[in-house]
Amino acid sequence: MIELLRFKYFYIIFLSFITLTVVTSNKISADQKIKITADEMQIENEGQVIKAKGNAVAQDEKGLKMQSDLIIYEKNKSLIQADGNIILNDNEGNTYFFEKLKSDDEIKNLKGINVRARLDDNSRIIGASLIKKDNITSLDEAEYTPCLESDYLIKNCPGWKLKANKIFQDNKTKTIHYDHARIHLFNIPVFYLPYFSHPDPSVNKRSGFLMPTVETDQNLGDSFSIPIFYNIRSNLDLTFTPTLQSKSNNFYSLNYRQLNDSGFFNIDASIDDNDDKSGTSNHLFFDGNLSNPFGTLNLFLQTSNNDTYMRKNKINKLTVLKSGFSFEMSTVNRFLSLDSIGYKHLAIQDGEQWEYEYPKIIYNINNINDNIFNGKLSVNNQFDFNKDLNDNYTSLAASQINWNKNLIKRENGLIFENKANLRVVSISVDSKITQDTDNIRFYPQLSSTLSLPLLKSGKNFNQTLTPIVMPIIAPYNNYTRAQTISNSNLFSTNRAISIKEWESGPRINYGIEWFLDNNLDKNLKLTFGQSFRLNKNKSDTVEELSDYYFSSDASVSNNYISNTIVVDRKDIDIKSISMNTYSEIYDLKFKIDYDYTSGKYSSINEQVAVGGEYNFKNNFFLKFTGTKDLDTNKNIGYQYGILYEDNCLGVDLNYYRDLTIDRDIKESDGYSFTVVLKPFGSTRNYGKSKVFGPLIN
Repeated sequence: MIELLRFKYFYIIFLSFITLTVVTSNKISADQKIKITADEMQIENEGQVIKAKGNAVAQDEKGLKMQSDLIIYEKNKSLIQADGNIILNDNEGNTYFFEKLKSDDEIKNLKGINVRARLDDNSRIIGASLIKKDNITSLDEAEYTPCLESDYLIKNCPGWKLKANKIFQDNKTKTIHYDHARIHLFNIPVFYLPYFSHPDPSVNKRSGFLMPTVETDQNLGDSFSIPIFYNIRSNLDLTFTPTLQSKSNNFYSLNYRQLNDSGFFNIDASIDDNDDKSGTSNHLFFDGNLSNPFGTLNLFLQTSNNDTYMRKNKINKLTVLKSGFSFEMSTVNRFLSLDSIGYKHLAIQDGEQWEYEYPKIIYNINNINDNIFNGKLSVNNQFDFNKDLNDNYTSLAASQINWNKNLIKRENGLIFENKANLRVVSISVDSKITQDTDNIRFYPQLSSTLSLPLLKSGKNFNQTLTPIVMPIIAPYNNYTRAQTISNSNLFSTNRAISIKEWESGPRINYGIEWFLDNNLDKNLKLTFGQSFRLNKNKSDTVEELSDYYFSSDASVSNNYISNTIVVDRKDIDIKSISMNTYSEIYDLKFKIDYDYTSGKYSSINEQVAVGGEYNFKNNFFLKFTGTKDLDTNKNIGYQYGILYEDNCLGVDLNYYRDLTIDRDIKESDGYSFTVVLKPFGSTRNYGKSKVFGPLIN
């Protein structure tokens, strides 16, 4: 008996020790489903009820965590209740705040009131109550906005938000549904939808509506277009876009895209409804790429049954359509291409519109070692048959052998780039206007480029001054006129562009290049030069000594200016200027393209194209683009507008004036207005806009 009493006391002491250990450790395992920790733990009803107070935390094995002032776990009911300052962090990176919450012991099914949530993409949801069961989560009297408070234009006023009587999220289909949804812009209700749904943020692509565009045009009237996107598979999709216009025919566009291991296919097409009874207009574009171990095959088709249909309806600005195929194959030392292409010139009204290349074959062999002179050889071969706009049929076969060898004289720093070329061209022309011709042309040439880079370096700069002399020995030929200096061809061995031609006669190009780099994102390059060509006969009136060529390129951080100038040698008068600039001055970014050709030497031409963007306040941008003919003092076209774009809302409003005239395309002006609710799109990707000058990226 005494032994039994001793054992009983031992059992009581042992049980008290275990209970005390559990309570004082403030940590309880709930059937291994969750773990609860707190500053203070109470166990009631013989361990069936656990109360955790003060910094109470319940966490499952996957990392889902609940924090609260008070957590009550009822083991027999598999129920967890939380009250006061509740924070729930799920496994997807979302954070929820509740006033009261009930959950099962796996924290999978739950019910809470006065919920606020910040999702992993920083968007926010609030609601009167939340119920989560299995894959469905629902909120009552809910509001959703992706806008960050730091971007609010007005205090406590997001750019846009969506309010609904109920919001349902289906985690299985990754879709969010709304009942009686109202879209608010700056807290003002602007749109009501009895039902609305969209993919949740985890979905990359999903079928549905894309952002619409509203536009007004002097000739087309008011127009409205809304793309409908259908995601067939992850690598296959379709977009259908109806465009309704009050003063012109409605038209319907289709875009099909497919990507697979062997290449891609893209179909772009449209058709109008012929409401004006003038005949249905349409266009069809196709391009595809097929790759295999033998090479790459490109297929392309561009066709329209109306020359002005696409430009008039702002589908695109193309004036030349291109259709055909090309095949390319290349190895380390060989290149083969085969092309067959037809071109249709839409801007030509009274005359032949079509020209063809069928086929054009190029076969090149490169990097052949020359063991005699220790140089490198290459062979370029080309054959093509084409028809031009004058109905002339030309067959051409050309073969060119190139040899080059570079030498550096280490004792004085001279660099020699020695080259020898021989091109043989066979040309046969079947002309509808003049007499047919057949001839074979030989174009041999020897050249050497001598340069002497003079280097100087300092602590914060490097500069190079390089005199260049390029003597060229070539016989005279009767097929090529004297070539003039233009942009970037001063030190070219052959300024003739066509394969049928080669720059004629012996000549020498010479000049000087200066490059300065201060190692602080600032550099300057200047080039000055001239060319001398010896006339064959004294009666030849072509100027032997060319005009002066000058080019400069300067950049400071992200700012640059590049220009080329040709100056008349006799009058020291500017013959042509080409200039491109990009500048960032505080919040202003702009580009300028300027081209000028003096009327003293050819047809006068002077144009300036400008594009810019000014960030005048927070996320507000003033955009402008335009081109003007300075010779006639007339605008070619311009557009300006305001863009507002932050992390959740985009508003793009533009006014444009287009002075293009071509048959039924008339001068026009109008407005384009696009509102984008992010994360559903971007004003930089959706909406129609006319671009007349350089773009600001």
